[in-house]
Amino acid sequence: MNRLAALLGIAGLVWAIGLPDASAQRRRGRPSIDGPAAQLDSADAAEVRAGLEALGLSGSPQAVEPIVTRVRRGLPPDLLGVAVDTLMILGRAEAGPLLYDLMHHRRADIRLKAVQAILATLPRGHQGVLVAALSDPDPRVRGAAAEGLGSTGAVQSIDALFHAMERGVPEAPMAIAALARPADVERFLGLVGTVPFDTVTPALAEMLHRDDLADRSKIAIIHRLTELATAGVRAFLEDFVANLEPDDDGEVRRAAEDAIPRIGQ
Repeated sequence: MNRLAALLGIAGLVWAIGLPDASAQRRRGRPSIDGPAAQLDSADAAEVRAGLEALGLSGSPQAVEPIVTRVRRGLPPDLLGVAVDTLMILGRAEAGPLLYDLMHHRRADIRLKAVQAILATLPRGHQGVLVAALSDPDPRVRGAAAEGLGSTGAVQSIDALFHAMERGVPEAPMAIAALARPADVERFLGLVGTVPFDTVTPALAEMLHRDDLADRSKIAIIHRLTELATAGVRAFLEDFVANLEPDDDGEVRRAAEDAIPRIGQ
């Protein structure tokens, strides 16, 4: 989950419990976290939940420590999920060590939340943890890790993403497409034709539309697709050309337009 999603989570909490919005809090200064932090020591689950929500709304960096301390003491699964969500809302890298530990939690839903919180906080070493999560037993965790590596520009993870793609992680191709350099495009094209075409079309489209990818790599994509010469390839190239800007008359467009008639219906 990205920082925008985290902010939306804050808005949801504001609506749910009727607290003042963030702009009003800024006008008056940050609220004290002492009361909400004390609530975390309660034996009443509802009070603990209220404390977590209030700490999330406080936006205070000091809110991380009492949450981490409470999680390490132990929480039931539903409150543990709320605690991780709160750390995600706070967006502080100090939560990293706890989030990394939670990547080994027995419950897949907690590991998934941990991945989402890692992406919201980006603590030191997060790329290595996300690479390890590509081998998680749960497909949701693997997928979130792959998407996160792509969205955070983790170019160093490209080999791991290729291995994940070969193992059938469906989110891996799009992550590769976001990160690929020319040599990676060639490697990707070597796999096209060995996997179902519809599993790689979004990634191919992403690479063809990337402004920072050289035209020679895009033309290589079109040439490889022309070699496949299937009805699906023709439809893909027709859609690609149709979605280009009308004044785009560059080499990539011309290569696609030249290829389409040579592919049978």
